[in-house]
Amino acid sequence: MAGVAIFSPSGFGAGSAAATAITIVDQNGRLVPNTPPSTISQIFDVTVGPNGMLVFSPDPVNISVGDTVRWTWGSSGHSVTSGNPCTADGQFCSPNDMNCSAGTLSNIGAVYEHTFTQAGTYSYFCASHCGFGMTGTINVASAPMAQSAFSRKVHGGAGTFDVPLPLTGNVGVECRTGPTYQMIINFASSVTVGSAMVTSGTGHVTNFSGNGTPQITVNLDSVTDVQRITVTLMNVTDGTSDVPVADVPVSMGVLVGDVNGSTGVNSTDVALTKSQVGQTVTNSNFREDVNASGTITATDVTIVKSDVGHALPP
Repeated sequence: MAGVAIFSPSGFGAGSAAATAITIVDQNGRLVPNTPPSTISQIFDVTVGPNGMLVFSPDPVNISVGDTVRWTWGSSGHSVTSGNPCTADGQFCSPNDMNCSAGTLSNIGAVYEHTFTQAGTYSYFCASHCGFGMTGTINVASAPMAQSAFSRKVHGGAGTFDVPLPLTGNVGVECRTGPTYQMIINFASSVTVGSAMVTSGTGHVTNFSGNGTPQITVNLDSVTDVQRITVTLMNVTDGTSDVPVADVPVSMGVLVGDVNGSTGVNSTDVALTKSQVGQTVTNSNFREDVNASGTITATDVTIVKSDVGHALPP
């Protein structure tokens, strides 16, 4: 049979009191309390066989990626064995994640911990008492993550053009003149953002918009040239109670005149810009419209020439 979930206050980690509590139900559909997921790693306590009962308590347990579950034996002759009841799948098991299929039993006072590094739903059971309903579930939620990001500018009557800002690997380089810029950050689903701020580099967030949608727009001013700047969306959530809040950073290189995105301004950038003078601004050459006027002219060439020798700092 499924046991009644019992709240264990020792599951709280530092700062958890500031998080919003969530509500879960046990395997019988009854409302039970649980600790909230958070942006920091926490330890959540589960008792194995409390008072000799054939249950894991609390159950289920909702945690975040990076959190640890700590099982403490309240009675003897039990195991923690991962898998859909009652077949071990080898993902984790007491006492040491070794030889899971054996279903090693431990006695009162034993302690076993496992840190969950991937989101998902994890079932487990006691190898000795699975047939009596001694099973449990760990729900591991991942925080919202950005899917893509861009630096956007309007080029006069030519339209709007975006410089991709990769979220991993080499930074995307914004080559157009400032000091105002606009970052577009896309998510897989609608999100809510608590605030946005420059967390590295020189610049200022004037405002942001898009709460309740999958796309957040951040407007920046006072952004200086020749730098790497990072804007962080703070306290991002998708509005689902069992998904943790996250901070989402997006970085951008600012190097006016680096029209080929090489992280340095040189004669190649000058030549590229000269070759596009008089051409219609399109997706293939908008970077050469360095001042985002909507036309590529000698003025753009002059801007690039004045920045030759500049390089993005490491």
